[in-house]
Amino acid sequence: MTAPHFHSHVDDPVAVGRRLRDARNAAGLSQRKLSFPGCSAAYISRLEAGERVPSLQLLRKLAQKLNADEQYLATGVERIEQMPPELVDAEVERRLAGRRDRQPEEARPSGGLADPADRARSLWEHSRKQLQIGDRRAAARYARDALALLDYADDLARADA
Repeated sequence: MTAPHFHSHVDDPVAVGRRLRDARNAAGLSQRKLSFPGCSAAYISRLEAGERVPSLQLLRKLAQKLNADEQYLATGVERIEQMPPELVDAEVERRLAGRRDRQPEEARPSGGLADPADRARSLWEHSRKQLQIGDRRAAARYARDALALLDYADDLARADA
């Protein structure tokens, strides 16, 4: 008896087949409509039955045709997309400009950092300092944290309303 072949890019061929079939059905495509040169409808049937393991390249093509997440098809875990740092920066700046809780020139909010919007402003200011010294990675991390705090502040405001 031989050992099963290990495929590092998928969790389980049967589970991959099930997710592929579900994504194909959600897209409203038949196996024939999903097929393309190099990947026949019969091969898609074998993939969906868990009888074959798709290559990473084939998974990418299928995911693209299905408008699905290739990582989800392969592993069942959705990829978490993060906004590019430039968009995070613009969003934090826009949302902080709409808050007139304190003057931007203040180094620290007078009431401490109990308010999430005040903490977001402090993180945002620290992010700008990191950017000035050339640490783009740290600047992006602090800006994302500021945006998360602004989301939290908005959630609190909606809950109080």
